[in-house]
Amino acid sequence: MRKLTLLSAVPALLLVPAVLFAGGAPEEPDVIDVDEEGAVSQFEGLVAVDHDAGWDLGEQGGSMVLATTTDPRTFNAWIAAETSSTVITDNLNSGLLRRNQHSLEFEPAMAEGWEVADDDLSVTFTLREGLRWSDGEPVTAHDFVFSSEIVTHPDVESNMTAGQMVGDEFAEWEALDDRTVRVSVTEVYAGLLTLSSLPPAPRHVLEPILEDEGFEAMNAHWGVDTDVDSIVSSGPFVVADYVPGQRVILERNEYYWESDEAGTQLPYLDEVEFTVVPDNDTALQRFLAGEIDAYGSGSSSFRGEDYAVLVDRQDELGVTLLDIGPAASTQFITFNQNPDSPVDDHVIEWMNTLEFRQAMAHLVDRETLINNIAFGFGYPQYSFVPQFSPFYWEGSPEAAYEYNPDRAADLLDEIDYVDRNGDGWRQDPDGNRISFRLQTNSDNSQRVGIGEAFAQEAAEVGVEVNFQPGDFNAIVGQLVGGFDWDAIIIGLTGSVDPISGANVYPSSGNLHMIEPLQEEPRREWEREVDDVWFGRHADYNANYTLDDDERAAGYQRLQEIWIEQVPWVYTYNPAVMAGVGSEFGNVMPQPINGYEITDILQRIYTQ
Repeated sequence: MRKLTLLSAVPALLLVPAVLFAGGAPEEPDVIDVDEEGAVSQFEGLVAVDHDAGWDLGEQGGSMVLATTTDPRTFNAWIAAETSSTVITDNLNSGLLRRNQHSLEFEPAMAEGWEVADDDLSVTFTLREGLRWSDGEPVTAHDFVFSSEIVTHPDVESNMTAGQMVGDEFAEWEALDDRTVRVSVTEVYAGLLTLSSLPPAPRHVLEPILEDEGFEAMNAHWGVDTDVDSIVSSGPFVVADYVPGQRVILERNEYYWESDEAGTQLPYLDEVEFTVVPDNDTALQRFLAGEIDAYGSGSSSFRGEDYAVLVDRQDELGVTLLDIGPAASTQFITFNQNPDSPVDDHVIEWMNTLEFRQAMAHLVDRETLINNIAFGFGYPQYSFVPQFSPFYWEGSPEAAYEYNPDRAADLLDEIDYVDRNGDGWRQDPDGNRISFRLQTNSDNSQRVGIGEAFAQEAAEVGVEVNFQPGDFNAIVGQLVGGFDWDAIIIGLTGSVDPISGANVYPSSGNLHMIEPLQEEPRREWEREVDDVWFGRHADYNANYTLDDDERAAGYQRLQEIWIEQVPWVYTYNPAVMAGVGSEFGNVMPQPINGYEITDILQRIYTQ
């Protein structure tokens, strides 16, 4: 599923507080660098990450300091819906399987193996021997079953819920004994193995609380005001300290299950500190001063303008700049179409008018945004599927609404949104000025730049956009709860397999931003999306088949609908780069959420 940004077998797409990375360099670099292993970078002075090399062996010890521009909202992985929280919780939890960092193929994690039934309707996992929680208690198959009960309970507001839904039913988790758990579905489902991303829940800690207070207590449990010593971990780290607005400190989980190929228990690092900074400019300055050890990839954004500052000072600073690849995340403007929100009815009517959204799409000048904001290091984005995914539709660029302010003006004229009183602004047929709020997180200079440019373009055609940068967590709260917003620039994490977007693209998803959690799709195009997604369409089936060709055709249809209906307008994919202290080894991130520097901390070591 997706997280707000903004894959492995992640439970949901998440919202991200910042664009993952926007590069900055000469627009047409003349030199390509080849490192000692033969990996090629297209940007001068950068080293390409070589995933053919595999992991180096390291030794335990040392620490690493990273920057984050937003405090976590929770330490509860079952509730977290934004990367400011999951950058922490992902290091506190493990799953049964994961995708290999280098090949992106499934491999064992807390399970030592798995077997898919002949009918493809269930998978049975065998847990490793001796698994323990950070408090020393055993991890059993019952903890995984208990976790499924939490995320599927109607009183729990979990971002993982949609990831356990197959068709109209939740996947069934069953403990066959303490080390064996079976996950069953009622129909063939392409994401059968992705269900295994669900982390175990410490039943010995949580069950007495939920029995006493009810499952709704889970929504507030392990909040940021909790005693961090009470947080139980199955992942490589535990929370050692949290000072709001200052830092989160993680320490090695002595009971973590994973060892390297030589038998050394992971993680190598004794401690990881996430220091909270107000913005990326501060993160850059602290990186230059040697106060943080990595800049970019999961904790801060390496922006286009940063390239020129860093590229010629690598030896002086003792750092290496990495070319990681094009970002898998999405970055877009979304429009509130929810009639049950507190937004004025006439604004909701505009947002529900297709021609209005099409006009807004014609005002997004992707190439200029890339050149002016990403310093040439970006890629125009037209689809929710990353270009490297086998499910990407190559016809997306031609199908999308190109930058064309004249066409935008014509569309507004066609729906009778015209300047009726000569004040320079358009009004709808009822005399309401076409004026709406546009929000984004103020700590992200790229999104602020996009918002400013879009507001200027809108003004040129007589539409007033009141651009209001603000706090990321507050914006997310409105997006997923209060619904008091008009339009937002936001992002979502991306994945190789877009099936992770089950909480986004179907109308029932909690991150179906235009109107989330619909019991029945309100719009005909949403109904078709649901039918294609859930395999109910007469001609298309995106997820309820194991035939990749059939899935690709289904995802092409989904991309066609999404582009035509413009529930949101995509902008660009930044190039993903990062700087890291040269004393660290095994820094081999991918440009995908779940595989960034912050997701491989258990393998990073000091040289």
